[in-house]
Amino acid sequence: MLDFPLWKKLWLWGLTLAAAVLALPSLFNVSGLDWPSALPNPQVNLGLDLAGGSHLLLEARATDVRVQRLENMEESVRQLMRNAKPRIRIGDVSTGDGRMSFMLESPADIDRARGLIEPLMQGANLTREWDLSVVDGQRIVLVPTSAGIDAALNDAMESATEVVRRRIDELGTREPTIIRQGDTRIVVQVPGLEDPEALKSLLGQTAQLEFKMVDLNALPENVQAGVAPAGSEIFPYAPGTPQEGQFEAVRRLGGIRGDSLTGAQAGVDPTSNQNVVNITFDAQGGAKFAKLTTE
Repeated sequence: MLDFPLWKKLWLWGLTLAAAVLALPSLFNVSGLDWPSALPNPQVNLGLDLAGGSHLLLEARATDVRVQRLENMEESVRQLMRNAKPRIRIGDVSTGDGRMSFMLESPADIDRARGLIEPLMQGANLTREWDLSVVDGQRIVLVPTSAGIDAALNDAMESATEVVRRRIDELGTREPTIIRQGDTRIVVQVPGLEDPEALKSLLGQTAQLEFKMVDLNALPENVQAGVAPAGSEIFPYAPGTPQEGQFEAVRRLGGIRGDSLTGAQAGVDPTSNQNVVNITFDAQGGAKFAKLTTE
């Protein structure tokens, strides 16, 4: 028969008791327990099958990505033609059937216009994202390539996944599962969250950051009456701001999308001592921001 010394028996019983105490939070609801911060997290993170929770499958609308790309290309082309020396005059721009086309007033400008647009055909990863063709010697047609659409959709899904992750992190839940499924879907599993409708409401809020230019040519009386000039939209100021109840006219096209933003930090303006947000753009966004603010 084995005979252990008393100190060893006490050590084993003490170790068993400590293990039992550490396991208690995972067996019972101890949300009100004042657990010492020096000790490790007491609870085992249970999966969705054991803890219950919410499971959502989100799907992106690829058509929205295509429409946004066409609008961005339209604004870029208009700006190039407007800034050309001498200016290249074009007619109305059509963006139907998933392609963009426009007529030049002078067929002699075809080669010059094509040379200006050609750099826009290639994406950041050196993949050709647009095909350009000339119809009847006077009309330019731009068609997005499959590679371009796939790249834009992938960028949009990466951004959407990050937005979903940040919003769920605000709930304070533990170990959420957020993964992409296929090209247009995101699987979201949040163990312990028993209200899927609240999760749907949180994730269903539109989050699209854009930097757009104010239409300085809009008449104040028309803006306050809700009448927007051609090519612009009317937006109200946010509640709680000094301008609450007033409106502003901003240009519908152009500006910079939020996916060009690489960083944002709170700061203080050294001249006014007021709180500000310092933003950082990627190379393409920075160049566009510089161009917009100098025109």
